[in-house]
Amino acid sequence: NKDCVSDPIQGVSLATTNIEKTKRFWNEILGMKILTQNDNEMKLSYDRTQSFVHFVKSETIDRAEAYGRIAFSIPIVELKPLETKAKEAGYVILTPFITLETPGKADVSVVIFADPDGHEICFVGEEGFKDLSQVDPRSDQLLNEAIDADKSDEWFAKKEKSTDCDSALIPLL
Repeated sequence: NKDCVSDPIQGVSLATTNIEKTKRFWNEILGMKILTQNDNEMKLSYDRTQSFVHFVKSETIDRAEAYGRIAFSIPIVELKPLETKAKEAGYVILTPFITLETPGKADVSVVIFADPDGHEICFVGEEGFKDLSQVDPRSDQLLNEAIDADKSDEWFAKKEKSTDCDSALIPLL
């Protein structure tokens, strides 16, 4: 439907070594709703209008040197109770509740958890997050100025590398 406005990010897939342990953590502790589930995969979301997290069963999880973190924003008053609930259930808290100062901007409160497979999940107080996520009306201009000033075209020319954008794409395996 052309009248629907949709986020270009529909969801993210993560590996899990145990669907039931993952379900307990993400559904019972974090409160996500199960959209679909079978023996080998599960989709969860806080709301059907929001992005989903899709877990696929895997014997092992090989992160190699890569690592990432998923983040959600919730009202700041819900951060400490969520941390307490996870801690009392025996889950790992990587970063206990903390408020991070950002001088000249809004402070942001966070709690960072690890799920049973070690995936990092950051919960951010939405009030500070929303303040920090405002669009800067000059952002396009500032980005273009920074690109013009970085002299990467000159660097590529010296290295005899193409500045063609397609050549800079990295295949994801």
